[in-house]
Amino acid sequence: MSPSPDARLPDPDARPETANGHSLQLLPIGSGLVLIGLGLGLAFIALRLRRS
Repeated sequence: MSPSPDARLPDPDARPETANGHSLQLLPIGSGLVLIGLGLGLAFIALRLRRS
C-alpha cells in the first residue's frame, strides 16, 4: 500500500517563509562571527575598566 499524496515529506530545498511571503533572510556566517567578536571584545573592555 503506497502512502497517500497528502503524506508527502517536506521538500528539503524549500525555504521557510514568513507570514508576508518573503523568504527568511539569515545573516551570513561571517557577519555572525564579527558580531560575536565585537560582543566579546566589548565584554573584555568592560571587565578591564571595572578592575581599574
